Amino acid sequence: MMKILHSGTLDIKYGGPALSTYLTIKGLHANQVNAEMLMAPLTNKKDLIANDVKIHYTSPTLETRFGYIPYLKTSLENMPLYDLYHIQGLWLYLGHGVANFARKKKKPYVITLRGMLYPQALAHSKQIKQLSLLLYQREDLQKAACIQATCLEEMHHYRNMGFTNPVAVLPNPIETDGIIERPIVQSDKIRIGYLGRVHPRKRIERLIYAFSILRKEMQDTELLIIGADDEQYEQFLKDEVKRLKLTNVRFTGFLAGVEKDNAISSLTYLAVPSDFENFGNIVTEALVRGIPVIASKGMPWQELEKYHCGWWISNDQETINQTLLKAIQTPPNERLQMGLNGKRMIQENYSVTVLGDKMSQLYQYILHISEKPNFVYEY
Repeated sequence: MMKILHSGTLDIKYGGPALSTYLTIKGLHANQVNAEMLMAPLTNKKDLIANDVKIHYTSPTLETRFGYIPYLKTSLENMPLYDLYHIQGLWLYLGHGVANFARKKKKPYVITLRGMLYPQALAHSKQIKQLSLLLYQREDLQKAACIQATCLEEMHHYRNMGFTNPVAVLPNPIETDGIIERPIVQSDKIRIGYLGRVHPRKRIERLIYAFSILRKEMQDTELLIIGADDEQYEQFLKDEVKRLKLTNVRFTGFLAGVEKDNAISSLTYLAVPSDFENFGNIVTEALVRGIPVIASKGMPWQELEKYHCGWWISNDQETINQTLLKAIQTPPNERLQMGLNGKRMIQENYSVTVLGDKMSQLYQYILHISEKPNFVYEY
């Protein structure tokens, strides 16, 4: 049995990255792969996303931008040697330390990019990231046995930076057990929802402006904004709702567990008007529940139109307005079929077991146990 060590975090506060890391490990377990986790300790153990993964804790992170962890090398030396190391994300000391350790032990490692090399992401704290690439990150990436991208677009951004090592295109898994079997509940009241970080690049204000512009058409429709993050931006959104005298916009704040599940399940449509998203776990969270999605072309979700389970659109104001209008005018029977189409797409392509099997295939290829899978692209 292969022994794999993932490094990153299972802290629930980190949202999508923590969830997809956990589900990747869970999928590997379902496919008889021994996968464990290396992470910094949590300040509150209740923030651990799940307790069915074997976790090795480092010493606490010193509060710096780089996430420096004292004695990381000692921690790794005191652990058993693994067949392969899988690093979740870039820039932080934990990932660099694991990559450096793996190279010294002549063990292969994989790095999951997590959208961190998109031009829009690199533009944020640009000088620090350029320096990090120069000092250590470029070497860590190029010497990886394989890179995981979640879509072809992310792979192209990686290649455009001059990297030549193999890239596996594997999306993030979604938990389907106990969810996908549920019947789709159709309500007379149409509720459009946003789910995720409340941050300026998510362009949530455009949904609010659409509700204002289409005030007459939307009078019986509710906009539900689920999430938190940037307090200043959230206050701006609330001030806009007040200024525009909208009474059908509601903010829930950060939700998790049953509360989050209930909120998502209450939606008629999920709308994601972001400038860009690497993958968008929120899209799969809606589709698995039979909720059609309106996603911007800043996300790699062309499949919404291929499977007829949503709309893939430009995120300018006029297009958002017209798409929301089209959505609320869609007959209930067609809406139900769109929901069923979304469930089928998730079951076939994004379930924990399906992607756990593919990740296992990737590891076997790297360890020279099996042939190259068709989702691995060589330069």
